Amino acid sequence: MDIISIIAGLLKGTKSLMEFEEQVKILMQKVFTQWVGDVFEELDKTIKQKKLEEGWEYCRSDNRSVQFLFGSVTFKRSLMRDKRGDSHY
Repeated sequence: MDIISIIAGLLKGTKSLMEFEEQVKILMQKVFTQWVGDVFEELDKTIKQKKLEEGWEYCRSDNRSVQFLFGSVTFKRSLMRDKRGDSHY
């Protein structure tokens, strides 16, 4: 289902414009937090690839959550080990 259909459904399912506005605000916060998480994961992939090319070792991926004003963003990040054996996210 696309975002326009979801918003149209909210408009049909709410009793007032105030309620509709609150529901759209909640929806947009959820969508935005997901997008920001996706961007962080893409950045992690880019950094991971660069570090692998430099000889670092990939250990594992872990979840991380960061609280922003617009909501909590959860994403996966890579734990890597450098050439000296020190671990870094």
